[in-house]
Formats: sequence, C-alpha cells, structure tokens
Amino acid sequence: MTRSVDWRGAAALLLFLLLLLPALGPSSYLLAQAGQAPAGWWSHFVTSSLPAQALTTLLLAAEALTVALLAGAAPALAVARRQFAGRWLVAPLMLLPLFFAPYVTVGLWTTGFASGAFEGRRALALQQGLACAPYVFLIFRIAAARLPSSLGELAAALGKTPWQRFVQVHLPLLAAPLAASSLVVLAITLGDYAAADRLGVATLAVGIHQLWLASQSPALAAQLCVLLIVPVLAMVALATWAGTRLLVQNPANAAASQVRRRRLKPMAASGLWLLVAVVVGLGFALPQGLVLRSMQTAAAARTRWDSLGADTMHALGTAALTATLTLLLALALLSMLRSGARAGWRERLPWAFLANLALPTLVLALAFLMMSADGTLGARMLGEWRDSRLLISVAEALRFFPLLMLPLLDALRRTPPEALLLARALGDPPWRAAWRAFAGHGLPALGLGLALVAMESLKSLDLALTLQPFGYSAPPLKIYAFSREQMMDRAAPWVLITQALMLPCWLLLSARLQRMGEHAQA
Repeated sequence: MTRSVDWRGAAALLLFLLLLLPALGPSSYLLAQAGQAPAGWWSHFVTSSLPAQALTTLLLAAEALTVALLAGAAPALAVARRQFAGRWLVAPLMLLPLFFAPYVTVGLWTTGFASGAFEGRRALALQQGLACAPYVFLIFRIAAARLPSSLGELAAALGKTPWQRFVQVHLPLLAAPLAASSLVVLAITLGDYAAADRLGVATLAVGIHQLWLASQSPALAAQLCVLLIVPVLAMVALATWAGTRLLVQNPANAAASQVRRRRLKPMAASGLWLLVAVVVGLGFALPQGLVLRSMQTAAAARTRWDSLGADTMHALGTAALTATLTLLLALALLSMLRSGARAGWRERLPWAFLANLALPTLVLALAFLMMSADGTLGARMLGEWRDSRLLISVAEALRFFPLLMLPLLDALRRTPPEALLLARALGDPPWRAAWRAFAGHGLPALGLGLALVAMESLKSLDLALTLQPFGYSAPPLKIYAFSREQMMDRAAPWVLITQALMLPCWLLLSARLQRMGEHAQA
C-alpha cells in the first residue's frame, strides 16, 4: 500500500524555508563574518569607549521608549475607547511627525536655537521618542480596535478595581502591541547614528560607524555589530512570544471588537489634547516653522534645481520598488498563513522579519555591501543590477516589511475561520474563498502598511548612502549633506519636496485610521 504525499504541506515547508532566508539572512551573515576581524581594534574598542557608549545607548533607549509610549499609546487608546469633542482630529495630528526624519529635526533644532535644552542625550531621547510616537499610536490604535469591552465590564461586575482590571484583563491583551511598539522604538533609536552624531551623543551606532570608517574594515564592523545583533534577536524572540503565545491565550474575535465608546470626562479630554498639542508642537509644528523660516533666506533662494526632476524620480522609483517588493513578500506569507491565531510555526515566521527592522540601518547596509562586494556570489548574481536602486529597495523592503506585516497579521486574526469555511461551502475555489474571507479586513490593512513603507522609503537615508558613490541621488542625501555643514537653509527646499512626496501617504493613513472601528456603537 503506497503512502500518499502531502504536497501542500511540503510546499508550505519549502516556502517557509525560503522566507526564513530573507528574515534572518542579514543577521546570520554578519554573525558568520564577525570572526574574520582583527583582534587589535576589537580589544581597543572594548577597553576604551565601549562601556560608556553602551551605557549611553541603554539610557537613551529607555528614555526614548518612555516618551514614545506616553505620547503615542494614551491618545490611541482614548480615540478607540472614548468619545470626546474633536476626536476625529487626533489621528491626523498624531501622524504629522512622520514628515520629519530624526536627523532633519535635530539639524533644525541646533541651527534654529542656541539653547542647551536642544542638545545632549535627553534632547535626543525627546526627539527620538516624538519621532516614534506615530508608530506607537498606529500599533495601539489597531490593537485597541479589537479589545473587547465586555471583559472589563465583567471584571468590574465581579468587584475588580480599575488597577486589577488593567493588570489582569487589559494588559495581557495589550502584550502584543506593547512588545511590537517597544521593538519598533528601540530599533529606530538604537539604529540611528546621524542624529546622535549631530548632537554629539556617543552611542554604540556612532561608535561602530566611526570605527568602521577609521579601520576601513567591514569585517571589524561586522564583529562590532554582534553587540547589537544578539540583543536584537532576543527582543525579536520576546516580541514573537508576546504576539503569538499570549495572543492565543487571550483571543479577541471579530465580534469582540464592537467597542462601546464612553464619554471622556472634560478634565481628561483637556489633558489628552494638551498631550497631543505637545507632541504635534515639538514633533512637527516647531521644525516645520523652522523650515519655512529657512526658506526665506538668501541661501535658500540660491538652491540649484537642475537635479530636481532626477532626484524626485529616484526617490519615487525607489519607494515604488520597495513597496512592490514588500507587497510580494506579504502575498507569499499570506499564502502560507491561515485565519485565526494558532501560534504554529507558520504564524511565528512573520515575526522573524522584525530582526531586520531592529537591526540598525548601518548594520543592514553593511550586510548588503558585504554580500554584494567584488568577487562575492552576490556580485556575480546581481551583475550590473548591483549598482542600481535594486540594492536599496531590497534592503529597505526587508527592513520596512514589519510595518506592513503588523497590520496584516491583525487583519488575519480578525478574519474568523468560519468565514473561509462558509465561502468554500458556497462552492468558491480555494483562492476565491480566501479572497472573500480576507479582503474585508485585509485590503484596508494592506493599504495602511504600504503607505507606511512608502513614507519610510521616501525619507530613508542610511541605505541610500550605499549607492551614492555610484551616482545615485535623492532628496534625503542632499538634506543630510547640507545639515552636516549646518546649512539647513540650503536643506529646507529639499525637506519640503520630500514632504510633498509623502503627503498622499499621510492622507491615506489618516483616512484609514478615521474609518477604523467606526462601526462600533457610540
């Protein structure tokens, strides 16, 4: 008797292995190359500047995470759970800091003000926290739309205090967004070296960058990156556990997302609007005012616009290619995943891509440069494509894919397995049944994720620096070049151009968040 072969299971396993390569490939490659570095530089770094840089980095990360959680989580939960005057304005306002990259904001602060309050580690932590607040707002806004109010009401009926309800009921349901938010904030904060170097804050990323340039040894930089890769993998493992194990133990189905919003008390509403005003004021209004003021200077009037068309097309082409690659990656993952939260190996795979987001952009760029260096297999396979925007877009797609993945995973959990079974029972083929079951929640989430990926690609700097020697040019490169020389008046026109390119994405994000959960009863 012959045993039948499970071809679908074998194909899913093969796809899993193929997707695991881009998820953990850059980190694994750098870990493999770390042993080839000379020992002298490593010993010097460990015994001299490493301890102080590590302590500074930890303090900076903790402070930035605190600012981001306070600034982003509270407005998201209030918008999802409460009714108050002007509620529809909160989401668009909270997304405004996305228009500024961290290195742009600190450049504007240092050239626009002479106060020491805008310099040093605490100023950098404040700026990084405000820059990350929109991502925390997005993650908690998506998660809060599916938090059942019935559990809290039942716990209150059983005599639980508000603190007990928060710890025993709501905190387990918020474990996944809390872990994802923390990882995103820590990734952006720990990976930044342009803003930290501008403010003179000696972080690990700045130390790795300086030592890489001083030694001209990619192998040494790879060895130093181990200091960041190992904690990153540990954080990814924690986020995966929180996003699968805890979420399965505390499920919230689609019906549970029918949240009844209660009226927010006037005092609490005033405090909320004060918080939003501070976030928008420091994260967008203040730097935007400095940009507009810089546009009125004589230096800004002498801006050469001969490369405007080429730079704009470079930025748009790279962003479009990055969004396309992330979309293809998402479709490949969706073909393997199923609706409902089962926390199997299929559901854990997407979380592995958080390793690329958590890796500093400097580290990710180093991995791609080493894998495509002269004489390597990557260089032979890419050929002339190595010197094109493909290298940037592939790296950006792997780094920014979690921004698309997190909304899609939430949409998949919102899709009950019964919807797929019902579509199959009505006679639909498998692909059409999956489309009918998933499209209602999945398409809006897909649009939200693609808009985030496009915005990040349009203002991305570090990965674009890898192709600058090959003639690649884009607005972020000009902004960085001028800001390093404290010529923000020359950088201001390119800041406005980048913001104009990001405006459609911001409108799409705002519209999507406005519609999220509006089916709930007031």
